[in-house]
Amino acid sequence: MTFRFTESRESRKTSANPISQTLVFTAAGSNDAAYVLAYATAATSSVVSTVYGTLYRQDIQVDPLGFEVWKVTVPYATAKRETGSYRLTFDTTGGTIHVTSSKSTLGKYSKYGETAPDYKNLIGVNGEDVAGADIVIPALKLTCHYKHPAAVISLARIKYLANITGTINSTTFLTFEPGEVLFLGCSGSEGTDAETEVQYQFACSANAASLTIGEIASVVKRGHDLAWIKYQDNTDDAGGTTYPVKQPQFVYVERMYEELDLSLALGIS
Repeated sequence: MTFRFTESRESRKTSANPISQTLVFTAAGSNDAAYVLAYATAATSSVVSTVYGTLYRQDIQVDPLGFEVWKVTVPYATAKRETGSYRLTFDTTGGTIHVTSSKSTLGKYSKYGETAPDYKNLIGVNGEDVAGADIVIPALKLTCHYKHPAAVISLARIKYLANITGTINSTTFLTFEPGEVLFLGCSGSEGTDAETEVQYQFACSANAASLTIGEIASVVKRGHDLAWIKYQDNTDDAGGTTYPVKQPQFVYVERMYEELDLSLALGIS
């Protein structure tokens, strides 16, 4: 029997909600389902134009009707979630940091009416020690759920992602300025025959262009750099009495992480 592939009368059923169109064909002349499927794949378009816009082929269903006769159903709908797409989840509950200097001293009090000495905003000075305090600061944690094509996340790729964990962005990344994004690592699964969604995790902290610590102004610190203070012994005349005090002498800003073009390294633009 000569193989025939013809469109059926019930074909082109269209729906507005959800937007869809279904093509139906009759295939005759072969008893091989794989051949019918391969022929239908080549004979039908991956996209169709409808009054609701362009629709995309979702599947090809091959059902037997009798000896060497098949019903072939090809549904079309709006595009499935494509590889290369992503979604973001976020957490802005803040972080905790230990500081030894406040933004300003709001009050000074004494037991016998003396004028309290000025420690230049240091917190918890007791002899040689500066105790400091833990405070809550703005902190943003982002998780980027990114969909990769099949076979992209290989074992070699997983090892690479592990090696670059703990790097900061050297270029603008997800709208954040260089130095503001720290790559915390990722989780996902490896596969050769399926698309893979990987969860990339980031900590985001804003750059500071002009910090003031004590009487030291214009301190520049990127989001994930570390600033520390060298104190000096000094004296302060308060109400006619000279007190020994500690005050900030130097501020050092340290780079703690390697820098990397995260857009290029992770394939996320």
